[in-house]
Amino acid sequence: MNSRRRMFKLVTVSLMSAIVVVGCSQDDQPSSQERADLSRPNILLIVADDMGYSDVGAYGGEIATPNIDGLAKEGLLLTQFHVAPNCGPTRGAMLTGVDFHRAGLGGNPEVAAENQRGQPGYEGYLRDDVVTMPALLREAGYHTYMTGKWHLGKGQNMPSRRGFEQTFALLNGGASHWSDQAALIPGSTTRYVSNSEPVDELPDDFYSSKDYTDRMVQFISRHHGDGKPFFAYLAYTAPHNPLHVPAEYIKKYRGRYDAGWDDMSRQRVGRLQKLGLLANSHVPASRPDWIKAWDDLTAEQKAARARDMEVYAGMIDYMDAQIGRILDYLREIGEYDHTLIVFISDNGPSRTTILDYLTLGGKAEEFFGQFDNSLDNKGLPHSSTDIGPGWAYAAATPLRLFKGYVAQGGIQVPAIVKLPSRRTNAGTRVTALTHVMDLMPTFLEVAGGTYPGTYNGHGIVPLQGISLMPLLKGQTDEAFRDREVGWEAYGMDAYRRGDWKVMRLPKPYANGEWQLYNLAEDPGEMNNLTAQYPDLTIELTQGWKRYAKTNGVIRPNHPVAYARPVSGRKF
Repeated sequence: MNSRRRMFKLVTVSLMSAIVVVGCSQDDQPSSQERADLSRPNILLIVADDMGYSDVGAYGGEIATPNIDGLAKEGLLLTQFHVAPNCGPTRGAMLTGVDFHRAGLGGNPEVAAENQRGQPGYEGYLRDDVVTMPALLREAGYHTYMTGKWHLGKGQNMPSRRGFEQTFALLNGGASHWSDQAALIPGSTTRYVSNSEPVDELPDDFYSSKDYTDRMVQFISRHHGDGKPFFAYLAYTAPHNPLHVPAEYIKKYRGRYDAGWDDMSRQRVGRLQKLGLLANSHVPASRPDWIKAWDDLTAEQKAARARDMEVYAGMIDYMDAQIGRILDYLREIGEYDHTLIVFISDNGPSRTTILDYLTLGGKAEEFFGQFDNSLDNKGLPHSSTDIGPGWAYAAATPLRLFKGYVAQGGIQVPAIVKLPSRRTNAGTRVTALTHVMDLMPTFLEVAGGTYPGTYNGHGIVPLQGISLMPLLKGQTDEAFRDREVGWEAYGMDAYRRGDWKVMRLPKPYANGEWQLYNLAEDPGEMNNLTAQYPDLTIELTQGWKRYAKTNGVIRPNHPVAYARPVSGRKF
C-alpha cells in the first residue's frame, strides 16, 4: 500500500471504528484488522439480470458458479433479500435508497397504464428529488465506475450525469449480447454510451459479459494507487434475453436439461433441503396450471426448449467466469481484502417470450424474420430466444412465480455480501427481511458518507433503506424485527411485516382478493391463511394502504404487462 493511501486510511480509522462497533458486545467486536478494513473499503456491486433464486450453486442450482459460490463461502448469504419485480424499479431503489416509486420508477414506462403515464412516481427515469449512491460516494472521496445495464433514463439521466466518473453503459433494458446491437423490442434502438458520448459501433468480438468486465478492469487500473478507494457498479445483462453465449458454453450443458423443467425443479428442491435453505416440511411452489407439463410437449418442442435452458445456463456460467476475472484482478493489485463485494440479481427469472416483445411495437413480422432461431443457431449471433414460463418457474424454485410478479419468485433473489478481510462469521446466513434499498445506507456507512436533506438545489426524499452493517457483523438489530415493506406493480400488490405477507394477484394467478401467507412456514406461498387470520389480513392490508399513500402509488385502471390474463393458452 502506498504512503498516501496509508495516511488516508489512518485519518478515517478513528472515525469509522466508532461506527462499526456500536452495539457490539465484547465477544462480538471485530478484531482491530477487521475494524480497519471496514473503514472506507473499495465497494464492488455486481448485479445479474433476470436470474432465478436457485440458479447459483450456493442457492441450490446445478449451474457451475464457482466464483459466486466462493464469495458465499467467504461472505454471508442474505436468504430474505428483496427487490422490485422488474429491472428498472430495482435499480432505481438500489441506487437511491428509497422505494422505487419515490425514485420515479413505479414501473417500466413501456407498459404503464393510461392513468399512470407521466404521473409522479411513474416517470420511468430517476427524479430530480433523489440523489444517487455514486454521487454521494464521489463526494465522500471515492472514484465511481459503472459498466453494463443502466435502464434509468437518458439525456440528463445518463449514468455519467448521475454521479459516475467513468461509464460504459447500455441505456436500454436489454439488447443483443453481441456486437450487432440488435434490438430486443420491435421499433427500438440499442443505445450504448461511453461516459456521455454515444457508441455507434462495438468491436467485432464484443460479448456483453466479457466487455463489461474488460472496461471495469480498465477503469480501476487507471487510478489505482492514487490513494482513493473506488465504487464499481458492474451491471451484467446476463442472463436477460435474448439468450446469447459463446458456443462452447452451450455445448458444456448439452443434454443437461433433457428431462425438463419439472425434473429441474425437483432436483433443486432436494439440493435446497440439503443446504438447509428449505425445510423438509416446506412445500415448494407448484407449477402454475397455465404452464404445460414437460411431458405434454412434443419431441420437437422439448428439443427446442432444452436448448434454451442450455444457453441460459451457459450465460450464467460465463458470467461467473467474468466475475472470477474481476476478483482475480483485485487480488493481483492487492485490493481484494480491502473490498466490500455484493452480488445480487435484480429480480426473478423472466417468463417473457419474444411473442410478448412483439406486442410492444414495431413491425412484428419483419422483426421476427431477422432471426435464425433454428436449433443449431439458438444462443448464437442472429438468434433471439428465451427460457419462457416453464424454465422460469423452475429457476425460481422453491418460490412462486417469477419476474414481473409480487409473488416471492419475482421479488426474492440471491444476495451475497463479502466483507473486507477474512471475517469470523464467513459462510453464515442472514435471515432478516432485507431490501435492495438497504445498499445505499450500508455503503454510505462504510464510506463515511452522509445522506443530505438537499442536493443540487432540490429537497431530497428521505432515505428509506436501513444499513445492513449490524446484520453483517452478526449483531441483532431492532430495526429489522417486524420490518414492513410494500410493493405495487402492474395491478398486483403485496405487503410484508416480518414473516407475514399479504398479496393481491388477478386471475388466473390468484383470485384478485387479498391472500395471507406465513413465509417462515410456507416460502412457496401455497397455503392461503386469510380465513384463519381475518383480523391480521385486514391489519396488513391497511399497512399496504399506508405504504401506497407514503410512496405515491397509483394503481393502474386495468391490469397491464405481467398482470394481464394469459388468454387461456398454455405455454
